[in-house]
Amino acid sequence: MRGWALAVLLLGLGWAAPAPITHGPRQAPRVALTFDTDMTHGMWQNLKTGRVKSYNPTELYRLLEQNQVKTTFFLTGLWIETYPEQARKLAQNPLFELANHSYSHPGFAQPCYGLPSVEPAKKAEEILKTQRLLAQLGARSSYFRFPGGCYTPDDLALAARLGLRVVHWDAAGEDGGQTNPDVIVRNVLSRVQNGSIIVLHGQGGPRLPATIPALQRLIPALKARGFAFVTVSELLSSQAR
Repeated sequence: MRGWALAVLLLGLGWAAPAPITHGPRQAPRVALTFDTDMTHGMWQNLKTGRVKSYNPTELYRLLEQNQVKTTFFLTGLWIETYPEQARKLAQNPLFELANHSYSHPGFAQPCYGLPSVEPAKKAEEILKTQRLLAQLGARSSYFRFPGGCYTPDDLALAARLGLRVVHWDAAGEDGGQTNPDVIVRNVLSRVQNGSIIVLHGQGGPRLPATIPALQRLIPALKARGFAFVTVSELLSSQAR
């Protein structure tokens, strides 16, 4: 039986959806570096009006490639549609893994860091639309991350019905709106441990001025501590061993 069909059956029997995955096995010094690549309708409007030049930080991809850092990008569908060529390049890069971060980055539960709400009837389409866009890129991921990490039990059940595993994090850089890279570096290094899933933001723009400077220090610092960078799927696949 397919995973999504089994989830539907179990949910129908009153089975509770699994909690979000926040880390992998703790035995080995492996970490998954992840980036939430957000795009709301408001951000898209910023591009259209010229208020923001770009939400496509090519210097981030170069930094990861230069350091051969395996990375998982949780992409919003609106970002994929805005930067289709860049999305294809990410999908074709063997260092990178792509996953689902909703279509327009709404808050599935409120309050959620000022994110707009989404009607319950539209939540499934927020997920499925991006899942279709990822499939068109050849990225057939089964991972989903709620915008802002905000969700209700019903939202977890919805993700399970759609055959997706919810992946969150245990080491947040908290780079949104942060201008001091020291703070981001300290946030990650004080929390990271074997099996950690690290979250930063990957769309660039004016609210993320310190993310890349922080990453320039984080990559060597994590390597110096003996951590190996793996994708989320690689990190979690070792749980079955």
